[in-house]
Amino acid sequence: MPPILAYNESSLPAPSLGERLQLAAEQHLALEIANHGNLDLAPYLKRNIPIAAVQAYAMHDVHPLHTNARHRQQALHHVYQTLEVAAQLQAPRIVTVCGFGTAVVDSPFEHCLDFFSRCAAQAKTLGIKIMIEPLSPRRCTAMTEPYRIGQLVETLAEPEVFTTLLDTGHLLDSGYDLEAFLSNWPFPTEELQLKGPNSSPPNFSLGQWLRQLPFQPAVLCVEHRQPITLSGFNQLISAIRLVFSPQ
Repeated sequence: MPPILAYNESSLPAPSLGERLQLAAEQHLALEIANHGNLDLAPYLKRNIPIAAVQAYAMHDVHPLHTNARHRQQALHHVYQTLEVAAQLQAPRIVTVCGFGTAVVDSPFEHCLDFFSRCAAQAKTLGIKIMIEPLSPRRCTAMTEPYRIGQLVETLAEPEVFTTLLDTGHLLDSGYDLEAFLSNWPFPTEELQLKGPNSSPPNFSLGQWLRQLPFQPAVLCVEHRQPITLSGFNQLISAIRLVFSPQ
């Protein structure tokens, strides 16, 4: 089975939430949505569009590597709450990160191990996977090496709960050659986010390395901060679908 094709809701080329939901429905896309802590579920439940994943987005501000212990506790509650949101939306996975910014605690691996271990029971009860995404060094000063995230997932030793998420934009911003990196990636990966450097939309030359992936993620999700035209969006979706169409 080909991966689920999803799009980050805020990246869709339409000005209002209603128009973005309509665009996703027209293209038969699943959505990845951001929980800032006060997400209104009603529009998503009303439209009944599949939600591939919910991002624990407040982890940009509170996270396992924060130097303030109270903020680390807030991050834990935010992950719990995002798991509950995902359960209500019937989304089978959430997106998390280890840290964000330049001020981080000592012993980051150990802090992350303790933090995510405390999330496992609720995730298991709800049947939701926790994906951990390595960011580029432009976004954080610790736990940005993708292999370190893979080792964290292995050490957590809960494969039904924890897995990795790889973002091509963060990999490019970290200086990796995508084809070489992905062809040698040894860790379980639930989602591959497609993004260009500096949060630009991915270009259309996706076919070769997507076809040569040694793993097949459950989800391919397009995400970018720089805008895309409606024409560019339609071309991109067609190009991705062409990769997985019967040859």
